[in-house]
Amino acid sequence: MSTKPYHHGDLRTAMIEKGIEMINKEGVKSLSLRKVAAACGVSHAAPYSHFVDKEDMLTAIETHITERFDAILNEAIEEAGESPQGLLRMGCNYVLFFVRNPQYFYFIFSRSNIYFDFSESSDGYEPFVLYKNFMTKLFDQMDYPKELRVKTMIAHWASVHGLSGIATISGTGTIEEWEERIPDMLSKFYFLGMNPS
Repeated sequence: MSTKPYHHGDLRTAMIEKGIEMINKEGVKSLSLRKVAAACGVSHAAPYSHFVDKEDMLTAIETHITERFDAILNEAIEEAGESPQGLLRMGCNYVLFFVRNPQYFYFIFSRSNIYFDFSESSDGYEPFVLYKNFMTKLFDQMDYPKELRVKTMIAHWASVHGLSGIATISGTGTIEEWEERIPDMLSKFYFLGMNPS
């Protein structure tokens, strides 16, 4: 067992990442703070400085992933603005986030409280709401037909989410290969739904 020391902040993150890894390999039911502590090489009591119990840790894992996911989508908006290019950049960042962190994809989308609402409601998974609001602003700028908006939004989201799922399957290519493929793949079909004619 490792005896590598951790500072408190580092230990919390290390336990979160180890928890995700264990859940993806063995399932949520097998997770325990004791097992995570052992895997991190710390005492069985150490996790309780950061998490009340297993459910608290699961919430912390979800928050950890969501905050990182949200940040990379916002980064695309900051880089390319509220434009079709910004939407393409956001789609690339969406897929690349999971290509680089496949363990996050399996964890976050297996949670029963994660859902996607394509209506005008602001409810739903935060990164998806960000994505949806961005598309709504773009639709408004383009005076895009209201009757086509939901259908187009679903098509766009399905393209990036579907690619994310495919890219995280073992054996479909290296991270470097996907990083090269994604912008070209998305640019070829990503805007087909944006033309109402």
